[in-house]
Amino acid sequence: MRLAHAAFILALSLAAGCAHQVTFDKPETYVVSGARQNAGVTAVIEPATLTNKVPIRSLMAGAAHSWEVEPGDMLKQVADIELPQMFAQYKSASEYAEPAPGPRWVVLELAIPSYAFEEFHAIVSVKATAYERGRKVLLQKTYRAEGEAQGAKMFWAGAFGMKSAIRQSSLDAFRKVFAELRADLGAALAR
Repeated sequence: MRLAHAAFILALSLAAGCAHQVTFDKPETYVVSGARQNAGVTAVIEPATLTNKVPIRSLMAGAAHSWEVEPGDMLKQVADIELPQMFAQYKSASEYAEPAPGPRWVVLELAIPSYAFEEFHAIVSVKATAYERGRKVLLQKTYRAEGEAQGAKMFWAGAFGMKSAIRQSSLDAFRKVFAELRADLGAALAR
């Protein structure tokens, strides 16, 4: 009887699973290609984007577990790496503010219309709207990218590998988005 009771409690605790928060833990700084713009930029990411959580479940990594991905926080961390390398000056903000008079300055609003982790990889879309002074639209585009698949990590490490798989694939997707954004901003600023 005791053995059956212990087995029941063990099965119940395994079925309960865990909820895991997933964002980057300060991704390692990397170098981006392209010329640095002789302008400043303010990245605007609204609080609703920063605090958004996307629930993810995976049968392969353990049906009892869930992961709450924070794509807005991921976006902010990647912007903090990418934008200072793209522009002469960089600031971040939570709402639009008109730049002070002076050197050329761009306000770049960033939002995430959708985020998913399906078929072992992240699929992210980022809406970018760049303004010059006077809120004149310089660029407005939604970028979509898929991160590298992480099925092997999920298969071999299960729930323990899921968090890493989400992070790696998401970082790859965000880097692809910013590569396109870099090129488009460079072209828009050259006009």
